[in-house]
Amino acid sequence: MLSRHFIRDWQILSPAGRVLVINGFTFNLGFYMLLPYLADHLQHNLGISGWYVGAIVGLRVLSQQGMFLVGGTLGDRLGYKRLILLGCAVRIVGFSLLGVGQSIPVLMLGAFLSGFAGALFTPSSQAYLASEYPEQKSRDKVFALQSLTSEAGMLLGPLVGLSLLYVDFALVGIVSAGLFTLLLLIQWRFLPELESQKNRATTPSTTFWRQWGQMLSHKAFMLFVLCSSVYHLLFHQLYIAVPYEVRSITQDVSIITWVFATSSITGVLMQMPVSRFVSKHLGTARGIGLGMAIMGSSYLWLSVNLPLLPALSFIMCGLFFSLGSMLVFPLLGAYVPKFCSPKELGSHYGLYSCVGGIYAFLGNITTSWLLSSTNIEHSWIWAGLAGFGLLSGTLLLLQVTNHEKNHEKNPTANLTR
Repeated sequence: MLSRHFIRDWQILSPAGRVLVINGFTFNLGFYMLLPYLADHLQHNLGISGWYVGAIVGLRVLSQQGMFLVGGTLGDRLGYKRLILLGCAVRIVGFSLLGVGQSIPVLMLGAFLSGFAGALFTPSSQAYLASEYPEQKSRDKVFALQSLTSEAGMLLGPLVGLSLLYVDFALVGIVSAGLFTLLLLIQWRFLPELESQKNRATTPSTTFWRQWGQMLSHKAFMLFVLCSSVYHLLFHQLYIAVPYEVRSITQDVSIITWVFATSSITGVLMQMPVSRFVSKHLGTARGIGLGMAIMGSSYLWLSVNLPLLPALSFIMCGLFFSLGSMLVFPLLGAYVPKFCSPKELGSHYGLYSCVGGIYAFLGNITTSWLLSSTNIEHSWIWAGLAGFGLLSGTLLLLQVTNHEKNHEKNPTANLTR
């Protein structure tokens, strides 16, 4: 059943769409092959102190999240294919340096280039895919398909990386860089330049700071960005809150692997059926609202104490989180084009991702502080995350519903500031 639906959805893709969907798998395969083991390698294999480990890993996040807007804007002006290729080339260098680097300056350069590479190709890849499918229903389906392949890469990446670690971490870096080299060649050969960008006269005529100012003053778009970025806050708690709670309650670190495996396998098996259910029965507004609420409420499972099956509450958290993410993630990415003209897609995806990174950064700091405090019951933290999800889902439900009603009355209203 799953394979039949996948083949049917794959057949509707254009040649460029197929390359971009493959991107989602390969990007995550190469990324999760290396990054989950980087901090441990720096600390235990190279003997780098904890402060420098945090600085190296943090620099990668900062250089990616903080530069998304720059990468997206460059994509609008220079062409999405060119930025995707440049991003792959930069990540090849970055992952190679992280794999073979021994000194802190080399490792910090590798971390910066690895993150900056994501800022270059991620907004342009999303913008290209959205441009390739201007009709909303088709775009929702294609973004869901890309989400499925991304989950598959996220699932297989750590397994491949773990097997290579038995040889040497340098091999992990080299193989990861090799994957991006292969991807660079495939896209150079098979990804055509977007038709609308072949004529450079179609690129934005305003200066980039004026364009950024226009985006920031676009109230409907900024409301959508501020509400939808809660997704990134909730998502990154899987890497902060869940491992912390697993260690503090069970001391069984293997449970963390089960949580991520449950989330990824569920995403691979159920993404397309869930997306078809949303399309037929819920619609975009209710799908987004329900998905955000489920994502937030999934953390309430961490308040459930099951002495006989201590891993079950964590696995249920991963399961419900994955269900909510399957509902909302493809819809959010596919909805961004509603707020801009096709020639500004890269900049809008860049700002959307940049704000999401700020939410994730602030959320990680705040949650880490709250979890380490001895004066706060952890159940209040899980209730707070559930509240964020419910509030965000409610606001997005109302906004998208009103947005779609206004669009029916005036199709150009969505682009006005």
